[in-house]
Amino acid sequence: MSTTITESPLLFPPKDVNLKKRLEAKLAEYQSRKNGQGKPWEYWHPEQAHMMSAEYRDACYKFDVLSAVLSATGGHPVNTFDLSLELVKRYGKSFDVEKFNNACGVIENYLGQASYEQSGGTGLPE
Repeated sequence: MSTTITESPLLFPPKDVNLKKRLEAKLAEYQSRKNGQGKPWEYWHPEQAHMMSAEYRDACYKFDVLSAVLSATGGHPVNTFDLSLELVKRYGKSFDVEKFNNACGVIENYLGQASYEQSGGTGLPE
């Protein structure tokens, strides 16, 4: 018997000021990855880069998810289902569900809301 998920996972903005500053630094790192200095997509149009490079899509989704969390107002959580629909509209057919889900998991872990420990990656800046 399979189960259908009907409630969206929620990502809650950080209340801790130090964590928020660290996440803002991480957001800048993701922006830098998107800029792609030295990467093949450095001179590509962003839509082409999104279609052609999984690494670029990974940086985009982590940036998009973290940006949504940091810009959430009043402590309201980010509804990941709603965010995914927004990104489908933005990225069209090149939307990558696996990369988006991974980005949500990474950000959930950085927020301290995950029920598992993440391995790999560059982690949060101190």
